[in-house]
Amino acid sequence: MEWSIDHAPIEGRIDATEAILKDSFQRWSLSSPAKPAAFQAKLRRHELAGASLVCTVTGACVEQSPPGHSSFDDEFCLGLQLNLSGRVQLQQWDTPICEGDMFLWRTDQRQDYEVLERTHSVSLMIPWQLMREHLPGRKQPPAACRIDSHTGVGSLLSQHLMGLAKEIGAVPPSAHVALCRTVIGLLDIALPEPESATRFTAMAALRERVLAYIAQHFQEDDLSPARIAAAHGISLRYLHALFAQGDTTVVGHILESRLQACWRTLVDPVCRHLQVSAIAFHWGFNSTSHFCRAFKQRFGVSPSDARGMTAHGSAIGPVESAGLSLAHAKSTCHALAGKTRTG
Repeated sequence: MEWSIDHAPIEGRIDATEAILKDSFQRWSLSSPAKPAAFQAKLRRHELAGASLVCTVTGACVEQSPPGHSSFDDEFCLGLQLNLSGRVQLQQWDTPICEGDMFLWRTDQRQDYEVLERTHSVSLMIPWQLMREHLPGRKQPPAACRIDSHTGVGSLLSQHLMGLAKEIGAVPPSAHVALCRTVIGLLDIALPEPESATRFTAMAALRERVLAYIAQHFQEDDLSPARIAAAHGISLRYLHALFAQGDTTVVGHILESRLQACWRTLVDPVCRHLQVSAIAFHWGFNSTSHFCRAFKQRFGVSPSDARGMTAHGSAIGPVESAGLSLAHAKSTCHALAGKTRTG
């Protein structure tokens, strides 16, 4: 379908343009340009296996897409738009959309859209239901966003859109499904990672670094949350936030690491002659009584009983310690034994 404002009477051009925009982009309103008689608009639309490819040329004006269908139904559309020339200003972004820029918008969300100068664009209107059919793993619709169209997959996507706009009329309908599937697949890959997901990934990576630091230093009795936070250039509050989604706290993880190390040392025959207090102090405890209470609370037996049960072949095994291998514990036993003999 092709349409030009030249076919409409001058006094009805704005209404005619608004009607054709609504037909192609669902809900849409158009503010009168400064010179209605000089306003230009052209539109060409092709159906593409459930989606629609819309090429538009419009003069300077102010447009608005009020929210239509809810994101909880399947009838709203995602609009993938590539600006071929001109500049457009969208309310949610500070910088305008310029030549070669690409963005995604949704018909279930308000869209204030100011065409700053004569603009040529190509849009692919994708029903959310159609995207779900092609991408069954995507449970939520993507958010409105700008997409880098100059590098990587975004560049491939923009070239694909331009190719469709140029050649769609010569493509047989039998190829439409494959073409539609390709562009939806490229869009899915090109979408920027949500800010929340990026933040979550960064926090997870930082948490792993913190865990590695604790594994390296937990035997030092001055290891504390404040020291860990300072070593990683973060606040104490942020450090605790890193552990908030887990099943333990910073202090709890340090204590668990020390208790696990003490258990492994206690049950190793090489270290049987070592005093319980020596083992506790080596692994970061600075109070024997505190160690014994924590050990019994954690494992249900006292350190001496754990050693005795091992001697009689009835040892109970602790849960696996993060960052501490049995070989590491055994090497420590030998080192402690050496200190005892030379001391």
